[in-house]
Amino acid sequence: MSVASPPTARRASERGWFAGTARVRPFLYAAVVMLVVWQIVVMITRPDPSVLPPPIDVALTFGHLLRDGELGLDTAYSLGRVLCAWLFSAIVAIPLGLLMGNSRSLEKTINPFVELLRPISPLAWIPMAILWFGIGELGKVFVVFIGTFFPILLSTIGGVKEVDPVLLHAGQVFGCTSRISLFRRVVVPAAMPSIFVGLRVAFGTGWAAIIAAELVAAHTGLGYLIANGMDILRADQVLVGMIAIGVLGFLFDSFFRYLQGRYVRTAR
Repeated sequence: MSVASPPTARRASERGWFAGTARVRPFLYAAVVMLVVWQIVVMITRPDPSVLPPPIDVALTFGHLLRDGELGLDTAYSLGRVLCAWLFSAIVAIPLGLLMGNSRSLEKTINPFVELLRPISPLAWIPMAILWFGIGELGKVFVVFIGTFFPILLSTIGGVKEVDPVLLHAGQVFGCTSRISLFRRVVVPAAMPSIFVGLRVAFGTGWAAIIAAELVAAHTGLGYLIANGMDILRADQVLVGMIAIGVLGFLFDSFFRYLQGRYVRTAR
């Protein structure tokens, strides 16, 4: 067995590092371009800082909120609400989607309810959530649950229906004699990539829904941070909340893409 020499190993490591950074560079370029355009607009129009502050002011406010713990606390509240609703949605939607995808009669029974409720935006449920649950945590979790449930359910149903018949036949050949065994050992693993997509999309939907819910019915969270900044005419605080939402949303989506890629490679 040949062992790579130190220079060869170093070059391989450098290639891996450049390959990893190549995925991030377009987003860094986009961020730099947006900052430059933002600064140019401020320099040309000279708006009031309460309307559009320069990037340096927003950066200072970001650092201040980060140091005093307010930004971290609001982020933790928003993330906790989304995770709670997202996990509950997955617990309900994945088993239901697997059953609906595997049973035509069950799908015909439940699908009309799904198609009637699915087009209703999670934001439209906010007034009802306040009326039913008040402005406590349960109402916000309910709004996010509505936003995360349907993407997971539909992706799971689609994943089950799109299982290759060749895989089903191979499962029967290799010992899956009962329908339950075939479903557990072939259908569910084959549907997992689609389920991963649903989980990823649902988390993004839930992240958007919780911000909207916190804008109108919360005393903590990134949505409240933005709403409070608007009330006191602090555009820098509003922009800090928006930047935090965008960066965290990008990081979460990248994490789910990484998990999805690893699972697909492992399954193959």
